[in-house]
Amino acid sequence: MLIEFKAGNFRSIKDEITFSLLASSDRELEENLIEPDALKKNDRLVKSAVIYGANASGKSNVLLAMFNLQNLVMTSVKNQDGDLLPFEPFKLTPECMSKPSRFSVFFIKNNIRYRYAVSYDRTKIIDEELYYYPNNREALVFERRNTTKFKFTIDKRVQNDISKRTLSNVLYLSNSAQQNYDKTLEAFKWFREDLRVIGVKTLSEQGEYTINMLNQDDDSKKAILRSLERADLGLVDIIANVETINHDDLPAEILNQLPRKFETVTGKWQTIDLNTFHLAKDKTGKEHKIQFDFNTEESDGTRRFFTLIGPWLNALNKGQVLFVDELELKLHPMLSEHLVKLFHDKSYNKNNAQLIITTHNTNLLNDELFRRDQIWFTEKDTDAGNTDLYSLLEFQVRKDQNILKGYLMGRYGALPFISS
Repeated sequence: MLIEFKAGNFRSIKDEITFSLLASSDRELEENLIEPDALKKNDRLVKSAVIYGANASGKSNVLLAMFNLQNLVMTSVKNQDGDLLPFEPFKLTPECMSKPSRFSVFFIKNNIRYRYAVSYDRTKIIDEELYYYPNNREALVFERRNTTKFKFTIDKRVQNDISKRTLSNVLYLSNSAQQNYDKTLEAFKWFREDLRVIGVKTLSEQGEYTINMLNQDDDSKKAILRSLERADLGLVDIIANVETINHDDLPAEILNQLPRKFETVTGKWQTIDLNTFHLAKDKTGKEHKIQFDFNTEESDGTRRFFTLIGPWLNALNKGQVLFVDELELKLHPMLSEHLVKLFHDKSYNKNNAQLIITTHNTNLLNDELFRRDQIWFTEKDTDAGNTDLYSLLEFQVRKDQNILKGYLMGRYGALPFISS
């Protein structure tokens, strides 16, 4: 579960922003809160959050910041000496180019809280630290300052040995987890197993994920088909034939022309023949299944929903934290609302999964779907060009006030300024 995320000096985010899933004391829509028995005493977390803002205000960069941190945790251990890090500082203020990017995340894994923070530039990790709370009291796992200065309070000999084998452009969290150090392994697993970020540019990858789920087992396929049926897309079946291509001995010029669809975790290339089936009746009234080519004969909305439903169901089943950019893309507003409600519904969300979306769909901006502590906005400073992130709670909106009307009237900012 995610508690809080911070980012600074990353893309349009100049000054540090804070995104929190901590719930206020309001008693409205309590079905939108994580079950109390999954948390420490007096803790309250929301199951979802939505971020609104004008185009180019930085909504997507909030999600990209989380994806960037996850990617750094998952891949930095592969770095060789001299490899560059994915450093994308705020460019509109020259001094930011020489300052590090900063990220921190506060989360829960297996009922234990963790707080992880890192700062880095293009060539090296500068600061890094991990704290955990085994008895609801803060305890240091490791602290790294100025790249090479480490501090340990537990397992000092083991951790010192690992730190000596950690390159300046590699996260200690990642390197120690790869070496099965148990105090960092669980935190690493949160990034690997419990966090999923879906951006507009990664839609094809998510489609491939749904296809893998479709062919995984009968229960997974039935769950996908039930979801497609509830969405009223007219589909009665869907079949994906996956063919593995053995390309080890093929020349590079032929390899580059293969109709590659995706590369599996084993490194093999595969082509996919994906077909859907709709019902049609003949003159006698007898029903027949009619085959359609998924990529050329299905609507953009159907393809988009199919792309999302695999990661969606997986997040609900495994209790993951799911970030989705531009949820409304090619989806009817009622379908978007349906997908959000799955996370609020106890019968579907049994494992305390959380959903964070960006959207322009103002139909979702109502107090029957979201609490005030679930609604966030991004706005770009017109002079400096940096992104500001803030919650609706900051405006102390009355409970009888129409949130959508207030937003469209500009009371909360986060709207485009269109000159005449």
